[in-house]
Amino acid sequence: MRPLLVPRTTLLRGFVLLCSVAALSGCATSEHWRSAGEITTKDRQPFYLSSANQKLLIAPGTLTITPVEDGLFNSPRLVIENAKGKLVIDLHQGELTPTGIRIVGVTHGLSANILGTWQDLHQGLHDGFTTESCSTYGYCAKEKEEKICDDKGNCRKEKFWEHGHYSDCPGSRAVSIHYEDYTRAYRIAFLNPRNTTEELANYQGVTGMLSREIGRDAGPCELGYSGHGHHHRRH
Repeated sequence: MRPLLVPRTTLLRGFVLLCSVAALSGCATSEHWRSAGEITTKDRQPFYLSSANQKLLIAPGTLTITPVEDGLFNSPRLVIENAKGKLVIDLHQGELTPTGIRIVGVTHGLSANILGTWQDLHQGLHDGFTTESCSTYGYCAKEKEEKICDDKGNCRKEKFWEHGHYSDCPGSRAVSIHYEDYTRAYRIAFLNPRNTTEELANYQGVTGMLSREIGRDAGPCELGYSGHGHHHRRH
């Protein structure tokens, strides 16, 4: 059985394996995809991005945008924050994809359409090392059970350990896990819903450093078990 391996940027990751079906790629907390950047507005004028029960003043300057994928602990949404506050948009199926987002404002009661793409930028590689359990041929002890009866026919089962050569003795092996380090760059436009060629604002931002597993190499199974552990080495 493989151990739970947590890349350095993964905070849940018990989330790492549980959300391996996340829509964006791999598994992450909402903070994992949080981007920080700058937004420019048409004629440098602020405007209100509003929905039925929320509104946020968007002005030129710093902004954070976080796409949150669907998962066991999350519903898909887009979180937009600046110094004035926060606006959360609950997303419909298909609006969030592995490479972008497309929101038609009228379907959310929003005052703007939102159209965005993102791109992963390679930053480097690193290796993680761990051990995992396995089974191999060798000399080891196996728990056995035998039935013991007395002269009166009263029987009981007793367990005992028997040493011998078996094909499935417990062992461990070293595993090297290869990771790619990357950042994700966002380009998101806010469009006038009545004239979709009119850009109200444009956002460009980038996430912090992220990591994802891209491969692994396992060594031979060695008799005896040394437990699990892992560490990382940079290239």
